[in-house]
Amino acid sequence: MIRLTRAHTLPIGVDIGHDSVKMLQVEAVGTTLEVTAAAKMPLPPEVKSAPELRVPIASDLIRQMLKQHPFRGRNIVAALPREIVHMKNLRLPQMPAAELGAVVRFEARNVFPFDTDQAKVHFLAAGEVRQGTEVRQEVILLAAKNEDVNHVVEQIHRAGVIIESLDAEACAVYRSLERFIRRKEDENDVNVLVDVGVKRSQMVIGRGRDISFIKQVEIGGFHFHDAVSRKLGITLEEAEALRRRLIEAGEPADAAARRDPVRQAVFDATRGPMEELGREISLCLRYFSVTFRGHRPTKLRLIGGEACDPQLQTLLNTALVIPVEIGKPLFSVNTSKMKPTDRRGAMCEWALALGLCLRTTQTHFGPRDGRPRDPASLGQLGGTTTAGAEVVDLSAAVRATAETAEAPSGPTISTRPGRKEQTHA
Repeated sequence: MIRLTRAHTLPIGVDIGHDSVKMLQVEAVGTTLEVTAAAKMPLPPEVKSAPELRVPIASDLIRQMLKQHPFRGRNIVAALPREIVHMKNLRLPQMPAAELGAVVRFEARNVFPFDTDQAKVHFLAAGEVRQGTEVRQEVILLAAKNEDVNHVVEQIHRAGVIIESLDAEACAVYRSLERFIRRKEDENDVNVLVDVGVKRSQMVIGRGRDISFIKQVEIGGFHFHDAVSRKLGITLEEAEALRRRLIEAGEPADAAARRDPVRQAVFDATRGPMEELGREISLCLRYFSVTFRGHRPTKLRLIGGEACDPQLQTLLNTALVIPVEIGKPLFSVNTSKMKPTDRRGAMCEWALALGLCLRTTQTHFGPRDGRPRDPASLGQLGGTTTAGAEVVDLSAAVRATAETAEAPSGPTISTRPGRKEQTHA
């Protein structure tokens, strides 16, 4: 069949995780996406005890994957390591959009413990918030020191690649969903994504195409493995392998298999950290509902390497007031060129790599089958500065809101669709 629509190959998205490196490249054919190539390789065990080796070793793996898989070109988009990205929440008086950038640039000098003239500073205009009787503008500041960014760039360049862009993980994760928002009525939907990784989890809430809330929770797969290791008296590696086997086997159909003593021991061991994760997510949801009044989220999507654990989904469904489902970031993407082993299940671990792929395009994409999209199937220190801005300790604010306030109903607050993050060097 002759293809009448011109295809445009996008850069390779490179996700350097704590336990593996994933690379994904897609091409845009009109308003649909097709995978060009995909690869995944585990990081060696020594990286767990020496995190500083993660990016240098990942660079060698990237070079190998480029040779072994049919990626087109050497242009990549990568995420900055989460540990070098500093985040603060800032509340400013209402002001014209044209003035916001200059005010944020000035305020950033007072909130980060380093010279922002020697750093990359991005901001996301999160929207209007109610503070007592006042209406203020909340801004999410993201900053990384130049020396840290340059070190990462030098290490990745050793793989023989061309870095088109560096991105923040939260922005890339949300983009994996935002790029499929095409209908006008979807622009008011509140989307909740929880990326459950190896070391920690990250919660991102947005309305339509705009991010409103980012929060890191220091609970991840490592804590689940550690709980199983201590419960059964086995090594962390054995605990991880055991959990993987149980997850891949899925939830047993008969009652006898569900009462298997090993499965029950794993369930009992991981219940504690999973319930703690649920409590943290619940606090964030309540804070969001109180702070950003208007539309409420109707579901939560789990993504990341730990998202496919059925026990985690079950416990979160019990703990939260909105339903929890496993996200499907590649639902509307033609994945026929991926290896069968990488196409199993919901493929929720590819969300970050997909979002990085889409970093350089502003196009919004539709489903492959051409049918109307069903959204149900798709898957920071307190103080006052000189300009009247208030820096918010997000963790303290989340807990204070949960203790003292209930989520009120209120009028819908409009936001500007299509807002992009701003950059100041």
